[in-house]
Amino acid sequence: MKAWKKTSLLTTAILIVLLFAFIYLFKVNLSFTSSDIEFTPNTITNEIPSYQGEHPKNIIIFIVDGMGFGHLSLAIQTQRPENSPTNWEDFDVRGWHDPRSIYGSITDSEASATAMATGVSTNFGHIGIDKEGKVLTNLFEEASALNYSTGIVTDSYIWDGTPAAFVAHTRNEDDARDILTQIASSELDLIFGELEDVGEDDVPEVDESIAILKKRFFLLGKDLKLPDGNKYNQPVAVIFEEDEIQDLNSTPNLPKLTEVALKYMGAQNKPFALLVECEELDSASHENDSERVINGLKSIQETLALVLDFAKTNGETLVVFTSDHETGGLAAASDFGNYPNLQIRWSTKSHTAAVVPLFAVGPGAQNFVNVQRNYEIGQLLKSLLVQEKIDTD
Repeated sequence: MKAWKKTSLLTTAILIVLLFAFIYLFKVNLSFTSSDIEFTPNTITNEIPSYQGEHPKNIIIFIVDGMGFGHLSLAIQTQRPENSPTNWEDFDVRGWHDPRSIYGSITDSEASATAMATGVSTNFGHIGIDKEGKVLTNLFEEASALNYSTGIVTDSYIWDGTPAAFVAHTRNEDDARDILTQIASSELDLIFGELEDVGEDDVPEVDESIAILKKRFFLLGKDLKLPDGNKYNQPVAVIFEEDEIQDLNSTPNLPKLTEVALKYMGAQNKPFALLVECEELDSASHENDSERVINGLKSIQETLALVLDFAKTNGETLVVFTSDHETGGLAAASDFGNYPNLQIRWSTKSHTAAVVPLFAVGPGAQNFVNVQRNYEIGQLLKSLLVQEKIDTD
């Protein structure tokens, strides 16, 4: 190699080292520019609108059981209206969280939902308790103490792991009678969902389940007609048979249940905290049933549209959309020979260690920008409750 080339390479290397040393020592913040986007590392890529007040009046947490970024990608690929944005693009904050349990990378719904409901990471199968079995105060208990209305809407059975984490405390996730009794003894104002495996193992018969729930709730008919007059302020429940709520072809379906729940909550003349859960995606993913997954995603999209429309109209509602874990290792992929057609591929019928979506919009959304673990969601949700007891008289 010629001498001048050696000198040139040495000079270049020295300049590069000096440049990086300068950046490191003086904390220079680099911005990278392309033809269509400019961003600075570790900052928000979309401006969050300003909202009145530091705390939202209402909180809606929408949990899709089993949903990962593969499911989200599939939803965007199959449901985007031509030349139009999807509902997912209406969120101010779009990120992720690691849903692991306290003992490892894989979790279950009970542990992950408990972390999001209480702000404390726990072990497999634990509902509303820590790894030692100590009872944890959940978001809804704190909200009720501050005179919020609280409610749960699910397309699964009402004592399932995710809804149970927001209202019950038990080490036995299969003890339906105990969880039902805790629901009836709680301060919950609304619960919509199914009964499952009635008469099997520890699951009480329908009549006994209804009798337990009637200790607290006014039971609505399957037409979902809300009561008139004074009973409108009474806690309400509606119960359906196993697998009666699945997709948009079901009567009722998750969007309709959510619509009625929002109507009830909005009429209570006080703040509310509402959990909306779609479990259908998890069941479909455990079976690697691609068609069922797509139908479930349509139901999620329509439900999300209702929730976001309510929040936008209301102006005082925080919406947090997330998942408790990913199921199935789903990917929308293509072989070069079949391009551009996509195929749905699966890697397992179990839960995976994948990070999952976390989106937020509304007052308080900016707090979710740097969330990395599921228990941080619970801590933030609790911190956003209005800490002075609200007088609604």
